[in-house]
Order: sequence, then C-alpha cells, then structure tokens
Amino acid sequence: MSDIWQHANPQLRDLVAYEPGKPIDEVARELGLEPGDIVKLASNENPLGPSPKALAAMHQALEQAHLYPDGGGYRLRQAIASKFGLEMGNIVLGNGSNEIIEFVGHAFLKPGDEIITAQHAFVVYKLMATLFGATTIEVPDPGFKHDLDAMAAAITPRTRQIFIANPNNPTGTLCHQEEIDRFMAKVPD
Repeated sequence: MSDIWQHANPQLRDLVAYEPGKPIDEVARELGLEPGDIVKLASNENPLGPSPKALAAMHQALEQAHLYPDGGGYRLRQAIASKFGLEMGNIVLGNGSNEIIEFVGHAFLKPGDEIITAQHAFVVYKLMATLFGATTIEVPDPGFKHDLDAMAAAITPRTRQIFIANPNNPTGTLCHQEEIDRFMAKVPD
C-alpha cells in the first residue's frame, strides 16, 4: 500500500490542522469543573443562548426540512443587501468565516502570491494562504492593534489579499472607520 500523502497537494502536506476551541464538557473534565460553571466566549458561542426569535424561526423552518434548501440564500442575501444598501451580487454566504476565507483564496491566490495580515490575527488566514501556496506577511501589531501604516508599507506587486479583522480576532482591538478609509486610500487597485 502506498503512502497517500505522496499524492496530496504539496502545500497541504506540511499544513498543521486548525484546532477549534474545545467544547465546554471537555474543558470541564480537564479542569475538574462542572460544565455549568464555565462560560465560553470563544468559537462564536453565546453563553446566553439563542434569542427567542431565532428559536421560533428555527422551529418554523423545521416544517420545511423535507425540502432542499435554497443553496444561494436568495432571501437572506436580499435582506442583507437591503439592510446595508448593497447589491445582492456583493453578498457572499458561507458556513462560517472559514469557508468564506477559503472562497477568497480559491478566487484570488496562486503559488507565489502574498497575503498581509497582523501578527496576532485569526489563524485561518495563514492556513488558507499556505494551502494555496501563498506567503503570509505578518505585520507586527504593537499593543495588539493593527498597524495600518506598516500594513500599507508591506504591500508588494505580489500582494493579493490583505486581512483586517475589525474588531480583530483574537485581540478584540478595533480600527475606526477613518483609519480604514486612510488605509484603503493607500492600497493600489
């Protein structure tokens, strides 16, 4: 039997798997605590639970569970576009941010390209770049805040993507709109 990895994408072979946050039950077992004594604020979990309106919408949706869903999310994209004054074609839906970040990689990255991100940023940016054979330029972020001037200075002809999470994950720091606008004025077309 051959080693299956010899046939895998070379960028994938050395990629370290992303490990999402541990479930509350696992943390409780490891620390000898009761699950009810732990409040998890990671992994987009809400310690207050879903809103009653969301629960009602889920129950209503169960009545249509036997039908194949709208894979394009027409009504959701329409509602988002209307709320923010955008065209529906500017709305991309995905199964969490990881999937959308990967969509962007598929669309715009090839081996030898570069992405720019803060030193302390969501780990998936770097994983995605590695998967597509791109190089990640990590810009130091003093005080755990994006240094937008340094990020602009890091742009090269090989730069294809710049990730500025706002608020940043995992640091929680925020860039004001004026800062983003000044940064965007420095980014070439």
